[in-house]
Amino acid sequence: MDTPKFSLITIVNNQQMFADFKKSLSSQIKIDYELLKIDNCHQEYQSAREAYNSAAQKAKGKFLIFCHPDIRFLDPLALHNIANYLSEVSTAGVVGIAGSPFNLINKNRIILSTIVHGNPPIHVGEKISEPAKVQTVDECFFILSSSFWKLHPFSAEKGWHLYAVEECLLASSQKFENYVVPAHIWHTSDGKSENYQYYIHLKHLIKKYKNQVPRINTTVKMWPTRGLMAKVYVNYWLMNRWIKQVLHLKVK
Repeated sequence: MDTPKFSLITIVNNQQMFADFKKSLSSQIKIDYELLKIDNCHQEYQSAREAYNSAAQKAKGKFLIFCHPDIRFLDPLALHNIANYLSEVSTAGVVGIAGSPFNLINKNRIILSTIVHGNPPIHVGEKISEPAKVQTVDECFFILSSSFWKLHPFSAEKGWHLYAVEECLLASSQKFENYVVPAHIWHTSDGKSENYQYYIHLKHLIKKYKNQVPRINTTVKMWPTRGLMAKVYVNYWLMNRWIKQVLHLKVK
């Protein structure tokens, strides 16, 4: 296939998980795509950003879909239906399947999504029936147009966290809107993967964007960007996750 409309890009750390992903993907119909596997079973890459940029350079699709290999499609038209929504958000910066809007509800951030996650699967967030504007999207599955990525590739930041959030903040700073769309997808992870490195990356983003936004809402939490309490809050969570990592305690 010389000119697929979509390039699906995934980083593989476990071959069996990738085999299960491919099996699920093979059920998809009415969708024109290529699959780009990034082999990281031997820690070939130092960051998700580096890995994704390397694959995006080779991608032929008009749209780049970055997704975790623990994504499963729940019906044969799941990917087709996601693709159809792109025509409704043609000027979008980043499009995801789970995300958090900038506006607060009851003084806290909310999550918008139709996906399920974990095992057994449970629904996460407030359900949507049409594309909805968000400040940031979750890393599990998100889409950039090839033209947008060429202008705004992933940064040189090291590590494995907040790369979609960073792209969303960049898109917003360039006057693009970010969206989540309805998706019949199961993210088999429970989403609790952040460690103390997550908060190191978060501090970098807060420093960079604090003059543009008073808070960064993510699918993990709401993060104030200004004032002493914002610094205390993020440092508390950094230490919390560092201690749990050192003591090998499970993140809850």
